[in-house]
Amino acid sequence: MRIAIGEFAHETNTFCPGVTELAAFKSTSWSEGPDILSRHRGVRDDLGGMIAAAERLGIELAPTLATVTQPSATIARHAYETIRDTLLARLQAAGPVDAICLALHGAGSAEGIEDVEGSFLAELRARVGPAIPIVVSLDLHGNTTEAMLAHSSAAFYCHAYPHVDRFDRGAEIIDIAARIVRGEIRPVRHLIRLPLAIPPSTTFTGPAQRINARCFEWEAHPGVLDCSFTHGFPHTDVSVICSSVLVTTDNDPGLARRIAEDVAALIVDTLEDFQQPLPGADEAIAQALAATVLPVIVAEVSDNPGGGAPGSGTHLLRALLTANAPDTCFGFIWDPTTAAQAHAAGAGATIEVSLGGFTDALHGAPIAAKAYVKSLTDGRFKLVNPMGAGSIVDLGPMARLIIGNVDVLVGSRRSQTLDAQLFLLHGIDVRTMRIVALKSQQHFRGGFQDIAGTIIRADTPGFTTSKLTLLPFRNIRRPIWPLDPLPGRQAWSHWSEPLPASSDPDV
Repeated sequence: MRIAIGEFAHETNTFCPGVTELAAFKSTSWSEGPDILSRHRGVRDDLGGMIAAAERLGIELAPTLATVTQPSATIARHAYETIRDTLLARLQAAGPVDAICLALHGAGSAEGIEDVEGSFLAELRARVGPAIPIVVSLDLHGNTTEAMLAHSSAAFYCHAYPHVDRFDRGAEIIDIAARIVRGEIRPVRHLIRLPLAIPPSTTFTGPAQRINARCFEWEAHPGVLDCSFTHGFPHTDVSVICSSVLVTTDNDPGLARRIAEDVAALIVDTLEDFQQPLPGADEAIAQALAATVLPVIVAEVSDNPGGGAPGSGTHLLRALLTANAPDTCFGFIWDPTTAAQAHAAGAGATIEVSLGGFTDALHGAPIAAKAYVKSLTDGRFKLVNPMGAGSIVDLGPMARLIIGNVDVLVGSRRSQTLDAQLFLLHGIDVRTMRIVALKSQQHFRGGFQDIAGTIIRADTPGFTTSKLTLLPFRNIRRPIWPLDPLPGRQAWSHWSEPLPASSDPDV
């Protein structure tokens, strides 16, 4: 058996100014052909799971194109078209295959294309015809659309946030594709799109954990291939935003519908539990200083590069510097100019900096300070977080600055902080610190959950705020909770149109 694999993933935050050019994909992660196998083998991501499963099952892989970049602004149209054309050309050059497995996202938008995944899958299906199974893995922050399902044979979302199960989903789609090819299963699906924009909510605790538990109970039922609660991506302004329930069974549409309705009812019943007020910068630092179980991890959720925010915001860092408590650190702020300044001055120098705050007024003004350059690095390290463990992170030239009592890490490339390796690279053992401040919504839990004594999430002004009513939405479908009261179920029909017949291809 021969299966083509590839990746095209982008989480699009349309509130970010400008567009995401092709250069962003090429400079972040771009692999073609066999390079995909060497780059992702042994890595805990979707492609790593595909490779491991294929090698275990004796399946030959035909690697095409794999590219992803940081969440950011709308994808430039020519970037979308170049990625699409490159992947399709690689697929054609690969020769005959029995199935296609792709790692996508579900919240991609390009210029003139709200639903990148649906559009791309439609073009792929038109190219390969109706008979070849197309099975995809997706991010639980995808805004599931009918088009995405109409042009795929099966779609499997990661269940966990942090996404520590991406490797498992990659392995699963290879197994499912193989079973479809052998005629062992016929996936059918039922989708319920809910008029909800759920604030980013971890599945490690709280209402999302309880809903996942119900999904897993159903997955143990005979004939159920998958039951997914997808949160959707609320930090973008497109009409397809939604949360959803997607259930896949082996040729039992009635069972799929019954399960989806049960899980949807549970989501609605627990909806208000997703509204969790978060402190601002000053209150978060005050809570951290009062905490007795150390270290305290303070995550600035609203300036999260992992959701499209710049990572250059200064609100939380300013509060930490004002407190000026010993054994406190911040890792990290995106500021390539200050990083270059520190490298030019050299370790041991004292420099005057204007730190962060260079992207827009919303994320805070620059911080003027005198900083001691403690250490300098190339910003390269290997992730140990189960979400992507084994992959190389490259944040460009970095500096560890000491401002008063606070250690501040400064990076040259945007990224959220996923695990403590970043701090170790600069000589900081977070287990010895009182406060460790960073920028991330929930993914930091994968690397810090077992280290943290206390976790505090801070919501300052920013593009990825959990206070969704503060975002200037214009294009999303209304009414939608929490911007509006939850509409009555009789008004949900325009959110959950029946899937077209082609969504369940006879393969």
